[in-house]
Amino acid sequence: MNPSPESSPIDHAESIVNALGDGAYVLDADRNRVFVNDRLREATGFDEAVLHDEHPERLVEEGYWSEETGERYRAAVERVLAGEADDERVQLTMTLADGREVTTETRLTPIERDGSVVGAVGVIRDVTDRVERERELERLNERLERLAGFLSHDLRNPLSVARGYVDLARETGETERLAAAESAFGRIEAMIDEALVMARDPDEIETADEAVDLADLAADCLESGDFGDLPADSDLVVEDPGPVAGDATLLRRAIGNLIGNAFDHGGDAPAVRVGVDERGVYVADDGPGLPDDERDRAELTDFGVSPDGGTGIGLAIVERVAAAHGWTLEIGESAEGGFRATLVGAEPTR
Repeated sequence: MNPSPESSPIDHAESIVNALGDGAYVLDADRNRVFVNDRLREATGFDEAVLHDEHPERLVEEGYWSEETGERYRAAVERVLAGEADDERVQLTMTLADGREVTTETRLTPIERDGSVVGAVGVIRDVTDRVERERELERLNERLERLAGFLSHDLRNPLSVARGYVDLARETGETERLAAAESAFGRIEAMIDEALVMARDPDEIETADEAVDLADLAADCLESGDFGDLPADSDLVVEDPGPVAGDATLLRRAIGNLIGNAFDHGGDAPAVRVGVDERGVYVADDGPGLPDDERDRAELTDFGVSPDGGTGIGLAIVERVAAAHGWTLEIGESAEGGFRATLVGAEPTR
């Protein structure tokens, strides 16, 4: 329906806004809200003084919008009022009058008279659920990427061991070599099961509460072939061989990654110590220690980040295992000036 000759473009916009099912409003050329529909009143709970004031200054002043949100909105609406855009969409996070935080998308369109822009219409839609679904999809994609990285990183050594034994059996005809290959394949199968657990959020991972002997665990790590060829003069000492309460499979993965990390970065003759003290389970070495750069230190446990060009997988998995148990991973300098990682919160069972 065309507006009557007596009505202004803003009057016509108000009648349209009033009929919309979404929250909507009309701005004049000075960014004052001159009209809001009932749906916007109901959705926000804002009083009339806030609803009919300069936008976005009053919302920022009252704490409903952050300053950054206000700046992004102001830039968008000014492009519309200047005639630089026929349609602007702005996604904003706002706090409602009842304290709830929502994500909204506002569509801004110009109101014109005689070829000049005299105001704008804003239509607001709550997109909180959609944004959360998008974030969940991003988290899922990240977990899948972590799973792929975990498998490619950790399967390489046992797969190489198994292949070597199979090739040797084929060359010599001695089938007893296949027992070692079978053991390596069994390790690969177990690691795949562990990887599937690692792909889940820590609070969704079920952990067993059992006594895990550190000495047995460390011996299994060395005998598994997970670390490839160790430096000739490397040394692994379990300073406290007692049992620790935790999930045996997950703790094996975490301690194994920490020992492997120590051997990889500990120099030509790394000395690695494993034990438990009043703070938790630790793995320490006498290698070069933490990176000098503070940013590199902060990123050590991030997936895909490694200051020396590695895969950046091992420590991230350790942190995930710690979180699944309700522990935290703390990294720092060892007594010898090397690297020390502690699963803070892990406790002995004696």
